[in-house]
Amino acid sequence: MTESPNILFINTDQHSWDAISAHGNPHLHTPNIDALYRNGTSFRQSYCTDPVCAAARSSWATGLYTSETGVPFNGGHLHPDIPDIGQVLRASGYRPFHCGKWHVPGRNVRESFQTLYYGRRNIGAGGAAYYDSATTHAVADFLTNYDGDEPFYLQIGYVDPHDVCEYLHNHEEKQIPNPVEQGIVSEDALPPLPENFDYDERETVLHRVCRRVDDALIHAPILKAVRYWDELQWRYLIWNYYRFIEKVDAEIGRVLALLRETSLHHKTLIIFSADHGEACGSHQMFQKFTLYEESVRVPFIVACLGDGIPIEKNRSDETHFISGVDVFPTVCDYAGVDAPEMLQGVSVRPLVEGRDVQWRDSAYIESNYWGRAIVTERYKYVTEYKPKTAEDFLPPGPDTERFGLAQLFDRQNDPAETENLVSDAAYSEIVKICQDKLIAQEAKLQRREIVHPNPKRVISNWGERLRTYWQHNR
Repeated sequence: MTESPNILFINTDQHSWDAISAHGNPHLHTPNIDALYRNGTSFRQSYCTDPVCAAARSSWATGLYTSETGVPFNGGHLHPDIPDIGQVLRASGYRPFHCGKWHVPGRNVRESFQTLYYGRRNIGAGGAAYYDSATTHAVADFLTNYDGDEPFYLQIGYVDPHDVCEYLHNHEEKQIPNPVEQGIVSEDALPPLPENFDYDERETVLHRVCRRVDDALIHAPILKAVRYWDELQWRYLIWNYYRFIEKVDAEIGRVLALLRETSLHHKTLIIFSADHGEACGSHQMFQKFTLYEESVRVPFIVACLGDGIPIEKNRSDETHFISGVDVFPTVCDYAGVDAPEMLQGVSVRPLVEGRDVQWRDSAYIESNYWGRAIVTERYKYVTEYKPKTAEDFLPPGPDTERFGLAQLFDRQNDPAETENLVSDAAYSEIVKICQDKLIAQEAKLQRREIVHPNPKRVISNWGERLRTYWQHNR
């Protein structure tokens, strides 16, 4: 390949790594994502930087972790001086386009990209039934009419399967009988409960206060509703989730079909990923926001429908840890554009081309400002920072003395994360190794004070709740 390719970054919302039929899931059918799998390399150890929409997307846009971007949760605000991928590409003469969901608060997508479609009113969290079809139509118009000689970058943000959240919101104010009683589906049609439906209650204080207690900081009304669910209702949640994935797979299929009909497909690189996953009943949890695998592990496929770009096709990479911060440098690499200095990510291009290169040996993840995780080949370590007595709005870390509770899981013997080993003396050295890795990563971060009033308000309110829990429950 002597010239830069066109680049499509197709992303879905709330899409777990294993919710793809090519990855062996028998309860849904994703023929179009499967086609990307067959025509590319699928990285099976791919992790988001933070399991919530805006935070993870701020990492896509900047190549930085969320304690650096100013967006540690959905109410964050991107630091105005951080360049985003559209600005960098445009400044280098590469044409950046955007279509669909963006959700990076503090950055006007229309100023960084040429937008094909972003809604008359900016696309928000939900509404896939309307927005995704409109997004595909705009992409179709672009692909069939593009006559530029220079290559382009187009990111396509689909909302689904995020609309599973809207399904959950339906239960906030009313009790709905299970689907078998309603005659919607037969019990045989429902996927089984996840094997890790039960959970170890020795979770971090951050997770309890955000997601478990009666007045949980995140989606307390849904939490109260699902406590009355029977097994069939949990299984129906999973069933619905898979239908939303099949809907977005169909949208992706329309884009791929159009691409094949043009002369562009031989020289178009396709990156497919998701911002974060969906719990879907694992650990009796719903949506995202947690550091369990179902929320943080996401698909990441690099493909080409033709033969114009060197890619090891139909390959499943089980070893290399990929992070959401890698999207930015990967795009820059293929575009032939110099990436900004101090990015946390690395281009995956050498891995896609089958080259043997030095690579990270773990994945680092943040959550809800105070939460942290490190994932190694064998173990996963989850912990939290205790909130500061006087909040200075500088994201915490690295500081082992402020670590709170923790979890340690053996990924080989306990992939479902059901047995917390952190208190077992036999694993004390493993805990220390994981802590050292986490601290080493955090020492590389350019953590910056949160200055926007909205996230400062959230940090203050949540921090007070966490301090109160520590005082009265520990």
